[in-house]
Amino acid sequence: MYQSIIRDPGGDELIRVQPELCSSASSVVNGSILLVPPGTVAFVAVNGQLSPAYGPGRHTIFTGVHPFFVRLRNILKHGDPGISVSVFFLSPQRSCLIRLGTGEFPFRERRFQLTMKALASCGLAFSIGDPQKVLQKLVGSYRSDFSPEDLQPCLEQLVLTPVREALSQQIRAWEVADFNSHLTQMGNAAQERIRSGLSEYGIQLDRFELLAIHVPDAEMQRLYRLEQEHADGKNRTDLELDHLQRIWKGKLEQRTFSEMLTGIPSRGQASSAGNTSGGGGGEASALMHTMLLAQMLPSLGKPLAEMAQRGDLFGGTPPHPAENASTQGTPPPMPGRYKRCPSCRGNVLRSQDVCPVCGYRFPGRNGGG
Repeated sequence: MYQSIIRDPGGDELIRVQPELCSSASSVVNGSILLVPPGTVAFVAVNGQLSPAYGPGRHTIFTGVHPFFVRLRNILKHGDPGISVSVFFLSPQRSCLIRLGTGEFPFRERRFQLTMKALASCGLAFSIGDPQKVLQKLVGSYRSDFSPEDLQPCLEQLVLTPVREALSQQIRAWEVADFNSHLTQMGNAAQERIRSGLSEYGIQLDRFELLAIHVPDAEMQRLYRLEQEHADGKNRTDLELDHLQRIWKGKLEQRTFSEMLTGIPSRGQASSAGNTSGGGGGEASALMHTMLLAQMLPSLGKPLAEMAQRGDLFGGTPPHPAENASTQGTPPPMPGRYKRCPSCRGNVLRSQDVCPVCGYRFPGRNGGG
Protein backbone atom coordinates (compact mmCIF):
# COMPACT_ATOMS: atom_id res chain seq x y z
CA MET A 1 0.00 0.00 0.00
CA TYR A 2 1.29 3.43 -0.92
CA GLN A 3 0.91 6.40 1.40
CA SER A 4 -0.72 9.19 -0.55
CA ILE A 5 -2.06 11.43 2.26
CA ILE A 6 -0.29 11.98 5.61
CA ARG A 7 -2.48 13.49 8.36
CA ASP A 8 -2.03 14.56 11.95
CA PRO A 9 -3.16 11.61 14.12
CA GLY A 10 -4.77 14.11 16.53
CA GLY A 11 -4.83 14.17 20.31
CA ASP A 12 -4.00 16.53 23.19
CA GLU A 13 -0.29 15.77 23.29
CA LEU A 14 2.25 18.42 22.41
CA ILE A 15 3.95 16.05 19.96
CA ARG A 16 2.25 13.46 17.75
CA VAL A 17 3.96 11.12 15.34
CA GLN A 18 3.08 9.09 12.26
CA PRO A 19 5.65 6.29 12.37
CA GLU A 20 6.61 3.60 9.86
CA LEU A 21 5.61 5.48 6.73
CA CYS A 22 8.14 3.44 4.75
CA SER A 23 7.75 -0.20 5.72
CA SER A 24 6.93 -3.49 4.12
CA ALA A 25 3.25 -2.57 4.22
CA SER A 26 3.38 1.04 3.03
CA SER A 27 5.65 3.55 1.30
CA VAL A 28 5.69 7.28 0.73
CA VAL A 29 5.83 7.91 -3.02
CA ASN A 30 6.17 10.88 -5.25
CA GLY A 31 3.14 13.15 -5.13
CA SER A 32 1.96 12.28 -1.62
CA ILE A 33 0.13 15.00 0.31
CA LEU A 34 1.08 16.24 3.81
CA LEU A 35 -1.76 17.97 5.66
CA VAL A 36 -0.73 20.18 8.60
CA PRO A 37 -3.63 21.54 10.73
CA PRO A 38 -3.69 25.12 12.11
CA GLY A 39 -1.45 25.83 15.09
CA THR A 40 0.79 22.88 14.19
CA VAL A 41 4.28 22.48 12.74
CA ALA A 42 5.35 19.28 10.97
CA PHE A 43 8.80 17.76 10.47
CA VAL A 44 9.72 14.77 8.34
CA ALA A 45 12.48 12.60 9.80
CA VAL A 46 14.27 10.37 7.30
CA ASN A 47 16.75 8.04 9.00
CA GLY A 48 17.10 10.53 11.87
CA GLN A 49 17.62 13.56 9.63
CA LEU A 50 15.01 16.29 10.12
CA SER A 51 13.54 18.19 7.20
CA PRO A 52 12.71 21.91 7.33
CA ALA A 53 9.51 22.82 9.17
CA TYR A 54 6.20 22.51 7.35
CA GLY A 55 3.68 25.12 8.51
CA PRO A 56 -0.10 24.76 8.54
CA GLY A 57 -1.58 23.89 5.10
CA ARG A 58 -1.36 21.34 2.30
CA HIS A 59 2.07 20.23 1.12
CA THR A 60 3.02 17.95 -1.76
CA ILE A 61 5.87 15.53 -1.15
CA PHE A 62 8.20 14.87 -4.07
CA THR A 63 10.25 11.78 -3.40
CA GLY A 64 11.60 11.21 -6.89
CA VAL A 65 10.75 7.52 -6.60
CA HIS A 66 8.28 5.87 -9.00
CA PRO A 67 5.82 3.40 -7.37
CA PHE A 68 7.12 0.59 -9.61
CA PHE A 69 10.66 1.01 -8.29
CA VAL A 70 9.38 1.17 -4.71
CA ARG A 71 7.56 -2.13 -5.25
CA LEU A 72 10.63 -3.68 -6.88
CA ARG A 73 12.87 -2.50 -4.03
CA ASN A 74 10.55 -4.05 -1.42
CA ILE A 75 10.62 -7.34 -3.33
CA LEU A 76 14.40 -7.37 -3.58
CA LYS A 77 14.76 -6.59 0.14
CA HIS A 78 12.17 -9.20 1.17
CA GLY A 79 9.72 -6.58 2.38
CA ASP A 80 12.26 -4.37 4.17
CA PRO A 81 12.51 -0.98 2.41
CA GLY A 82 15.82 -0.14 4.16
CA ILE A 83 14.65 3.34 5.09
CA SER A 84 12.90 4.85 8.12
CA VAL A 85 10.49 7.74 7.60
CA SER A 86 8.37 9.37 10.32
CA VAL A 87 6.41 12.61 10.44
CA PHE A 88 6.21 14.59 13.71
CA PHE A 89 3.41 17.10 14.40
CA LEU A 90 4.10 19.70 17.12
CA SER A 91 1.72 22.24 18.66
CA PRO A 92 3.71 25.25 19.95
CA GLN A 93 0.59 27.10 21.09
CA ARG A 94 -0.60 24.27 23.33
CA SER A 95 0.46 23.88 26.99
CA CYS A 96 0.93 20.62 28.83
CA LEU A 97 0.27 20.25 32.58
CA ILE A 98 1.84 17.26 34.33
CA ARG A 99 2.55 16.12 37.88
CA LEU A 100 6.06 14.85 38.22
CA GLY A 101 7.90 12.85 40.86
CA THR A 102 11.61 13.53 40.95
CA GLY A 103 12.72 10.29 42.58
CA GLU A 104 15.66 10.35 45.01
CA PHE A 105 18.15 13.14 44.56
CA PRO A 106 21.06 14.14 46.87
CA PHE A 107 21.37 17.42 48.74
CA ARG A 108 23.69 18.87 51.37
CA GLU A 109 22.16 19.48 54.80
CA ARG A 110 22.96 22.99 56.01
CA ARG A 111 23.91 22.66 59.69
CA PHE A 112 25.99 19.46 59.80
CA GLN A 113 26.99 19.42 56.09
CA LEU A 114 25.54 15.91 55.82
CA THR A 115 24.76 14.48 52.38
CA MET A 116 21.16 13.26 52.41
CA LYS A 117 18.53 12.09 49.93
CA ALA A 118 15.09 13.54 49.31
CA LEU A 119 12.10 12.96 47.06
CA ALA A 120 9.98 15.79 45.68
CA SER A 121 6.61 16.02 43.97
CA CYS A 122 5.87 18.97 41.71
CA GLY A 123 3.42 20.17 39.09
CA LEU A 124 4.46 22.15 36.06
CA ALA A 125 3.01 23.51 32.86
CA PHE A 126 5.24 23.81 29.81
CA SER A 127 4.96 24.36 26.10
CA ILE A 128 7.19 24.04 23.05
CA GLY A 129 9.24 27.15 22.45
CA ASP A 130 11.54 25.92 19.67
CA PRO A 131 10.04 22.90 17.82
CA GLN A 132 13.18 22.07 15.87
CA LYS A 133 15.40 22.12 18.97
CA VAL A 134 12.92 19.90 20.82
CA LEU A 135 12.99 17.30 18.04
CA GLN A 136 16.76 17.45 17.80
CA LYS A 137 17.01 16.61 21.51
CA LEU A 138 14.12 14.16 21.42
CA VAL A 139 14.86 12.26 18.24
CA GLY A 140 18.61 12.59 18.18
CA SER A 141 20.27 10.18 15.79
CA TYR A 142 17.78 7.35 16.06
CA ARG A 143 17.75 4.73 13.34
CA SER A 144 14.58 2.85 14.24
CA ASP A 145 10.89 3.65 14.36
CA PHE A 146 9.71 6.10 17.00
CA SER A 147 6.35 5.00 18.42
CA PRO A 148 3.75 7.38 19.95
CA GLU A 149 4.15 5.64 23.33
CA ASP A 150 7.74 6.88 23.51
CA LEU A 151 6.92 10.58 23.29
CA GLN A 152 5.51 11.34 26.75
CA PRO A 153 8.21 9.44 28.71
CA CYS A 154 10.90 11.18 26.66
CA LEU A 155 9.39 14.60 27.35
CA GLU A 156 9.20 13.86 31.08
CA GLN A 157 12.86 12.84 31.13
CA LEU A 158 13.84 16.08 29.40
CA VAL A 159 11.90 18.08 31.99
CA LEU A 160 13.05 16.01 34.97
CA THR A 161 16.77 16.75 34.73
CA PRO A 162 16.58 20.57 35.24
CA VAL A 163 13.98 20.11 38.00
CA ARG A 164 16.22 17.75 40.00
CA GLU A 165 19.23 20.04 39.63
CA ALA A 166 17.31 23.15 40.68
CA LEU A 167 15.69 21.54 43.73
CA SER A 168 18.95 19.97 44.87
CA GLN A 169 20.57 23.41 44.87
CA GLN A 170 17.62 25.17 46.46
CA ILE A 171 16.72 23.04 49.47
CA ARG A 172 20.23 23.16 50.91
CA ALA A 173 19.49 26.73 52.05
CA TRP A 174 16.66 25.52 54.34
CA GLU A 175 16.43 23.38 57.43
CA VAL A 176 15.07 19.89 56.87
CA ALA A 177 12.23 20.52 59.32
CA ASP A 178 11.18 23.62 57.33
CA PHE A 179 10.94 21.98 53.90
CA ASN A 180 7.19 21.50 53.77
CA SER A 181 6.55 24.86 55.45
CA HIS A 182 8.27 26.86 52.70
CA LEU A 183 7.32 24.99 49.54
CA THR A 184 6.10 28.15 47.80
CA GLN A 185 9.32 30.05 48.49
CA MET A 186 11.49 27.16 47.34
CA GLY A 187 9.39 26.63 44.22
CA ASN A 188 9.56 30.29 43.24
CA ALA A 189 13.31 30.40 43.83
CA ALA A 190 13.86 27.27 41.68
CA GLN A 191 11.74 28.50 38.75
CA GLU A 192 14.45 30.58 37.10
CA ARG A 193 16.99 27.76 37.14
CA ILE A 194 14.41 25.30 35.76
CA ARG A 195 13.37 27.75 33.05
CA SER A 196 16.95 28.25 31.86
CA GLY A 197 17.56 24.49 31.89
CA LEU A 198 14.44 23.73 29.83
CA SER A 199 15.23 26.47 27.31
CA GLU A 200 18.30 24.48 26.26
CA TYR A 201 15.92 21.75 25.09
CA GLY A 202 13.57 24.17 23.33
CA ILE A 203 10.90 23.85 26.05
CA GLN A 204 9.27 26.89 27.63
CA LEU A 205 8.27 26.74 31.29
CA ASP A 206 4.87 28.36 31.90
CA ARG A 207 4.30 27.50 35.56
CA PHE A 208 6.03 25.52 38.29
CA GLU A 209 4.70 24.50 41.69
CA LEU A 210 6.49 22.47 44.34
CA LEU A 211 3.92 20.22 46.02
CA ALA A 212 5.85 18.23 48.64
CA ILE A 213 9.32 17.17 49.75
CA HIS A 214 9.85 13.88 51.55
CA VAL A 215 13.04 12.76 53.29
CA PRO A 216 13.18 8.97 53.92
CA ASP A 217 13.08 7.74 57.51
CA ALA A 218 16.56 6.23 57.30
CA GLU A 219 18.00 9.61 56.34
CA MET A 220 16.11 11.35 59.16
CA GLN A 221 17.45 8.86 61.70
CA ARG A 222 21.00 9.78 60.69
CA LEU A 223 20.20 13.45 61.22
CA TYR A 224 18.48 12.80 64.57
CA ARG A 225 21.57 10.98 65.88
CA LEU A 226 23.82 13.91 64.97
CA GLU A 227 21.42 16.38 66.58
CA GLN A 228 21.28 14.30 69.78
CA GLU A 229 25.06 14.08 70.00
CA HIS A 230 25.33 17.82 69.41
CA ALA A 231 22.72 18.57 72.08
CA ASP A 232 24.39 16.27 74.65
CA GLY A 233 27.80 17.81 74.03
CA LYS A 234 26.40 21.33 74.30
CA ASN A 235 24.60 20.53 77.56
CA ARG A 236 27.77 19.08 79.08
CA THR A 237 29.77 22.09 78.00
CA ASP A 238 27.21 24.52 79.42
CA LEU A 239 27.12 22.64 82.72
CA GLU A 240 30.90 22.63 83.07
CA LEU A 241 31.05 26.33 82.20
CA ASP A 242 28.41 27.10 84.82
CA HIS A 243 30.37 25.21 87.47
CA LEU A 244 33.58 27.07 86.63
CA GLN A 245 31.84 30.42 86.69
CA ARG A 246 30.40 29.63 90.11
CA ILE A 247 33.83 28.65 91.44
CA TRP A 248 35.68 31.59 89.98
CA LYS A 249 32.80 34.05 90.42
CA GLY A 250 32.73 34.83 86.71
CA LYS A 251 36.44 35.76 86.50
CA LEU A 252 37.70 32.85 84.40
CA GLU A 253 40.19 34.99 82.50
CA GLN A 254 42.20 35.62 85.70
CA ARG A 255 43.15 31.96 86.24
CA THR A 256 46.79 30.88 86.12
CA PHE A 257 47.97 27.92 84.07
CA SER A 258 48.21 25.58 87.08
CA GLU A 259 44.74 26.60 88.20
CA MET A 260 43.39 25.84 84.73
CA LEU A 261 44.98 22.37 84.85
CA THR A 262 43.76 21.42 88.31
CA GLY A 263 40.55 23.45 88.47
CA ILE A 264 41.44 24.41 92.07
CA PRO A 265 41.90 28.09 92.96
CA SER A 266 45.06 28.90 94.90
CA ARG A 267 44.24 32.48 95.92
CA GLY A 268 41.01 32.00 97.83
CA GLN A 269 38.60 32.72 94.97
CA ALA A 270 36.46 29.75 95.94
CA SER A 271 35.98 30.85 99.54
CA SER A 272 32.45 31.61 100.55
CA ALA A 273 31.17 35.11 101.12
CA GLY A 274 31.08 34.65 104.88
CA ASN A 275 34.63 33.30 105.11
CA THR A 276 36.93 36.34 104.84
CA SER A 277 40.06 34.71 106.23
CA GLY A 278 42.82 33.50 104.00
CA GLY A 279 42.80 29.99 105.46
CA GLY A 280 40.67 28.64 102.63
CA GLY A 281 43.16 29.87 100.06
CA GLY A 282 46.07 28.24 101.91
CA GLU A 283 44.31 24.91 102.20
CA ALA A 284 43.34 25.05 98.52
CA SER A 285 46.93 25.87 97.60
CA ALA A 286 48.27 22.94 99.60
CA LEU A 287 45.73 20.63 98.07
CA MET A 288 46.65 21.89 94.61
CA HIS A 289 50.36 21.19 95.20
CA THR A 290 49.54 17.74 96.53
CA MET A 291 47.53 16.93 93.41
CA LEU A 292 50.27 18.23 91.14
CA LEU A 293 52.86 16.15 93.00
CA ALA A 294 50.66 13.06 92.73
CA GLN A 295 50.43 13.58 88.99
CA MET A 296 54.19 13.95 88.68
CA LEU A 297 55.21 11.02 90.91
CA PRO A 298 54.63 8.24 88.32
CA SER A 299 57.04 9.90 85.91
CA LEU A 300 59.62 10.60 88.66
CA GLY A 301 59.53 7.13 90.20
CA LYS A 302 62.23 5.54 88.05
CA PRO A 303 64.76 8.43 88.27
CA LEU A 304 64.31 8.57 92.07
CA ALA A 305 64.93 4.82 92.39
CA GLU A 306 68.12 5.05 90.35
CA MET A 307 69.36 7.97 92.46
CA ALA A 308 68.59 6.08 95.66
CA GLN A 309 70.59 3.07 94.48
CA ARG A 310 73.58 5.26 93.67
CA GLY A 311 73.34 6.87 97.13
CA ASP A 312 73.75 10.41 95.87
CA LEU A 313 70.13 11.48 96.41
CA PHE A 314 71.05 13.53 99.52
CA GLY A 315 74.71 14.18 98.74
CA GLY A 316 76.08 10.93 100.24
CA THR A 317 78.88 8.83 98.80
CA PRO A 318 78.05 5.73 96.84
CA PRO A 319 78.84 2.46 98.64
CA HIS A 320 81.79 0.26 97.60
CA PRO A 321 80.93 -2.51 95.18
CA ALA A 322 82.43 -5.17 97.48
CA GLU A 323 80.32 -3.97 100.43
CA ASN A 324 77.27 -3.94 98.23
CA ALA A 325 77.99 -7.51 97.16
CA SER A 326 78.55 -8.72 100.76
CA THR A 327 75.40 -7.12 102.11
CA GLN A 328 73.16 -8.23 99.36
CA GLY A 329 74.61 -11.76 98.98
CA THR A 330 74.19 -14.15 96.08
CA PRO A 331 71.40 -16.68 95.84
CA PRO A 332 72.40 -20.38 96.06
CA PRO A 333 72.69 -22.23 92.77
CA MET A 334 69.80 -24.37 91.65
CA PRO A 335 70.37 -28.12 92.21
CA GLY A 336 71.13 -30.19 89.09
CA ARG A 337 69.02 -32.99 87.73
CA TYR A 338 71.83 -35.61 88.04
CA LYS A 339 74.04 -36.97 90.82
CA ARG A 340 77.41 -38.74 90.42
CA CYS A 341 77.86 -42.43 91.28
CA PRO A 342 80.88 -42.86 93.64
CA SER A 343 81.59 -46.29 92.17
CA CYS A 344 81.59 -45.82 88.39
CA ARG A 345 81.56 -42.01 88.35
CA GLY A 346 78.51 -42.05 86.08
CA ASN A 347 75.59 -39.59 86.01
CA VAL A 348 72.46 -40.90 87.71
CA LEU A 349 69.07 -39.19 88.02
CA ARG A 350 68.50 -37.77 91.48
CA SER A 351 65.25 -39.63 91.82
CA GLN A 352 66.94 -43.07 91.42
CA ASP A 353 68.31 -45.02 94.42
CA VAL A 354 70.40 -47.54 92.41
CA CYS A 355 72.98 -46.79 89.70
CA PRO A 356 71.78 -48.39 86.44
CA VAL A 357 75.40 -48.95 85.29
CA CYS A 358 77.19 -50.63 88.19
CA GLY A 359 74.33 -51.36 90.57
CA TYR A 360 75.64 -49.20 93.38
CA ARG A 361 72.95 -48.48 95.96
CA PHE A 362 72.89 -44.96 97.33
CA PRO A 363 72.61 -44.66 101.13
CA GLY A 364 69.56 -42.37 101.05
CA ARG A 365 66.73 -41.53 98.55
CA ASN A 366 68.30 -38.25 97.53
CA GLY A 367 71.54 -38.63 99.26
CA GLY A 368 75.01 -38.70 97.87
CA GLY A 369 76.51 -36.85 94.98
